[in-house]
Amino acid sequence: MRGLSLVILLAVGVVPASAGDISVEVHSARPFGYFVGDLIHAEVEIRAPAGAVLSPATLPHPGTLSASLDLRNIYVEQARTNDGAVWRLDLTYQNFYVALDVRDVQIPAFTLTITTPSGVESHEVPVWRIGVAPLREVAPEKRENAEDYMRPDTAPITFSETRPQAAFAAFSTTALLGLVLIARDRAWPPFHMRRRRLFSALARRIRALTRVPENRQTVCAALMDIHRTLDACRGKSLLQEDLPTLLHAHPEFADLESSLNRFFSASRRLFFGRPEDTEAIDVTVGELARLSESLARRERVG
Repeated sequence: MRGLSLVILLAVGVVPASAGDISVEVHSARPFGYFVGDLIHAEVEIRAPAGAVLSPATLPHPGTLSASLDLRNIYVEQARTNDGAVWRLDLTYQNFYVALDVRDVQIPAFTLTITTPSGVESHEVPVWRIGVAPLREVAPEKRENAEDYMRPDTAPITFSETRPQAAFAAFSTTALLGLVLIARDRAWPPFHMRRRRLFSALARRIRALTRVPENRQTVCAALMDIHRTLDACRGKSLLQEDLPTLLHAHPEFADLESSLNRFFSASRRLFFGRPEDTEAIDVTVGELARLSESLARRERVG
């Protein structure tokens, strides 16, 4: 405890004003243990009566203070208390003194001007000291044989290669599998010869027609698109009478037979019916979109 008390006393200097109403205290981060190039942090606390004003022009300016000491920066914080005004100056110095042995060096004083209701007063922030130490090389014990200064190399760290190899194999397999799946989805070689997904493309086109106002023209366009896709699936024109042949060749569409028959009936009435029948449209683009999506789902499964 006695050692700790001594350090605290060394780290804090108190200089009261002559009138007893203004005080200046210097707090340093530590009073010793600095080497060349180290930053030195200190805080100066000034307490003054209410209404006092600190003159900014009298604050120290960053720059060279001596051949071995620089003031790097200064930060001023002001606070008001019930007793008066408080200013805290955070100062950062840098030491360039190359010490040959342990010794104390001085941080120079500076004077501040404070205006109080009773007049202008000058108060000095006093000189304070820090302990600096030399940077010395570590000299080993003297030996007659120069080889005695040498030490054996540190043994290399060995580790098993089994785990990295297994991880590499797992990641490589995963990457290759992902590449195969992407190639199949994008129809890259060797999957470029697979059967085209006609109805998937049809579903996208019909879905686009549902986003525009529905009228006779959009219904006719959807019907014609489905006709062309069914023709492409069979390889030649497909009429309603040929539907059993298509379903026999593509059994994945068998459960859609009634929906396809309704499609053909609506198409026949619209394109080839009597004038009074062609005016009545009994199928919507939404129904045709659902039919095309059903065909696309079964196409992917098949």
